[in-house]
Amino acid sequence: MAAVASVSFNRLFWNENAGCLYDVVNGGLPVDSIRPNQVFAVSLPHSMLSIERAKRVVETVQEQLLTPYGLRSLASTDPQYRGHYTGGSAERDGAYHEGTVWPWLLGPFITAYIKVNGGSEVSRAKAEGWLSASQSHLTDAGLGHISEIFDGDPPHRPRGCIAQAWSVAEILRAYVEDVKGIHPAAQPESQPRQTGLK
Repeated sequence: MAAVASVSFNRLFWNENAGCLYDVVNGGLPVDSIRPNQVFAVSLPHSMLSIERAKRVVETVQEQLLTPYGLRSLASTDPQYRGHYTGGSAERDGAYHEGTVWPWLLGPFITAYIKVNGGSEVSRAKAEGWLSASQSHLTDAGLGHISEIFDGDPPHRPRGCIAQAWSVAEILRAYVEDVKGIHPAAQPESQPRQTGLK
């Protein structure tokens, strides 16, 4: 079943021209927008992509979506791209997934990058460098925190809430687990609690 799923996934989702995965496949023509969701097909422990395709996905995401603060939600070359999260509620809602940078996505990107580069020291050092802007940002908007989102266009101003748990959590996880190689130890299953009742 796993082999059938892998063949089907690759047949349907692989976009050879762009060197990455289609954004949407739903019975009609596939949507070829370049978005960050595809990085999960590489970062998760079990990938359906060959190492060659996984590398191409990471290269495409790096080239098209990576910013100093995270991944854009849409490539800046896309006609739907919105580079600034500004304006009224309707304008901001329209930009939220159309180019806005999401810091938490830097976590799975770093995982994928280090993975396709064999966990090398060079890849870990490169990933640590990508985290430097997040470190500087800790004194920028919300003291000691990482903002929810950033503008897709430079200078990538912080937007949304000034303290977002998933932004902080994924940056910390990527630094500890991927860059430093420290993984939490598995806990043994606990014994049923004794209540003293017979």
